[in-house]
Amino acid sequence: MKHTLRIRKWLAEWTDPYKRYRHQRVIHTVRLAAAVVAASLVAYLLNLRHGEWIAMTVFVLLGTVPYQGAITSKAYERIIGTVLGMGAGLALLWLNHNYLHYSPQFFLLLGIAAAASGWLSLGRHGYAAMLAGLTMCMLLGGTGSHWIQDGVMRAVNVVIGALIVLLASMLIPIKSTLMWRFSLADNMEACARLFSIITAHKTIPEDAVETLWAEQRDMSARLVKTRAMMPAAAHETKIGADVLESIQQSQRNIISSVNLMLAGVSKLPKPRLSPDEEKLISSHFAALRHDLHLTAMLLKGRWRPRITISFAQEEAVRTLAAKLPFETQGFLWTSLTIRAELAYLLAVLQQQRKRWLTLRERVRLR
Repeated sequence: MKHTLRIRKWLAEWTDPYKRYRHQRVIHTVRLAAAVVAASLVAYLLNLRHGEWIAMTVFVLLGTVPYQGAITSKAYERIIGTVLGMGAGLALLWLNHNYLHYSPQFFLLLGIAAAASGWLSLGRHGYAAMLAGLTMCMLLGGTGSHWIQDGVMRAVNVVIGALIVLLASMLIPIKSTLMWRFSLADNMEACARLFSIITAHKTIPEDAVETLWAEQRDMSARLVKTRAMMPAAAHETKIGADVLESIQQSQRNIISSVNLMLAGVSKLPKPRLSPDEEKLISSHFAALRHDLHLTAMLLKGRWRPRITISFAQEEAVRTLAAKLPFETQGFLWTSLTIRAELAYLLAVLQQQRKRWLTLRERVRLR
């Protein structure tokens, strides 16, 4: 019974996307080890010449790239580049053996092929173009009695290694989309937490201030990470790059605004407010904290109803802000900026929701 419960708990954590996000380093480590073992077994069992290239390819493609979207595109480009390079290399070898015999024309053709590879390597599918040139040179530059066979076998082993990587990434997936949205969710949760402390109308101890700045730095680090995941996330979800860029911009603006409030809260004089005015500001801050928290829940796939930002208090807050001292005005205006950015962010996220949720989440939240 205990073992059954443990297995069920493990499976529940495995199928929970947010749990996979929290344990991505462990998953990546296990997947890489399994793929390298599989590559070595294939080379050993099939007794392949230069079989070490299979495991080498696994390490090159999977070693420092944990996310499925990036792995898939890189593996496909490696396969395409290797096949094209093998074709180009064999064609040049045939021409040289039958007609050119290392004449200037052979080296001219070699230079043209290398130039084409270099030109294309700076384009959209540059990795494939670079691998095509590399494979071509590997075939042409060999020595010994079996150098053609050796070159072809190396290229074939590279393709086998890329196929093993694709299989490993599908069986044990860590999708860029999950990492992107959960990093964004963690940042919205952190913003809600910081905003709650900043607007609590209490003096923040000096040691607590340092902790808050450390959390702010963590948010900035996650912001940078989400930027790096955007191309792969766009590929996985089919969400336009411009849409992801607008989400990134809103996230950056919200974090920057919270940063401004954190920097100024210690110098903020306590304004003289009537009970109704204090109630208005408290209600405004509480609503914004709640909306930030709901945004995090939405991104984690734990919130089904549509979230709508209420602007019912907007005019009253603006009117009150205009009567307050300059420093307090800025504090309130910044909070209004956060609300406006959050409203836009939520509108875009909810419009694209079916694309960034997993199939299991869409079924559960239906």
